Amino acid sequence: KFSQLSGGQKQRVAIARALVNRPKVLLLDEPLSALDLQLRKQMQIELKKLQKKLGITFIYVTHDQEEALTMSDRIAVMENGNLEQLGHPREIYEKPATKFVADFIGESNIFYGVVGEKSAEIVNVSVEAGHVQVKEEFSVQVQDIVYVSVRPEYIKIAQEEVAGFSLKGQVSEHFYTGSMNKTMISLANGMEVKMNTLANQDLVPVGTKVYVHWQPENAILMKTVSHEVFHVIENPNFSSAMTE
Repeated sequence: KFSQLSGGQKQRVAIARALVNRPKVLLLDEPLSALDLQLRKQMQIELKKLQKKLGITFIYVTHDQEEALTMSDRIAVMENGNLEQLGHPREIYEKPATKFVADFIGESNIFYGVVGEKSAEIVNVSVEAGHVQVKEEFSVQVQDIVYVSVRPEYIKIAQEEVAGFSLKGQVSEHFYTGSMNKTMISLANGMEVKMNTLANQDLVPVGTKVYVHWQPENAILMKTVSHEVFHVIENPNFSSAMTE
């Protein structure tokens, strides 16, 4: 009986029913959400093999970021019905186009600041807790308001201040996750910076004063809505249109 089948067996039957008529496109709306973690990962592999074998386009809806990266040839990230970014998994993860994408796909440290001096494709950004550097991926001007996004695996710490950076903090917690250690660093303004390191690396003791930094090319520079709003308000055409 169908009611006596396991969750994984029921999902296999449901997918077989959907595929029996050889559709050109198959829509899967969070098909694995009710399964336990181990079975979900097994089904992910089976679905990828099935899609390649049949050559049918699968449109796969999920709120699981890791699942999206694992399953997809291309990812479309949406917020409130708006398409934020469309691209390959590596592009979505390493080059997020917006703050929402950076926050939604994987973990990220996001700083809000103002552009300062620029030199040799390196942008200095003043943030609340100090100043940082990032490679200029697109043209920005001094005083532009921007976001800087840095993945935890790119975060580094030092005992002394590193040139171009002045983010001083204190190691607050360590979490062991099996393959890696997750370290939390509290900055002077209260922001928590996440850092990932391999599990076999030595950990800096909790309470140690450190300076946070990274390689400028490993950070992502993003424009903000705030900057766009400022320009709209200052636009004389916009102002006259509002008064008509």
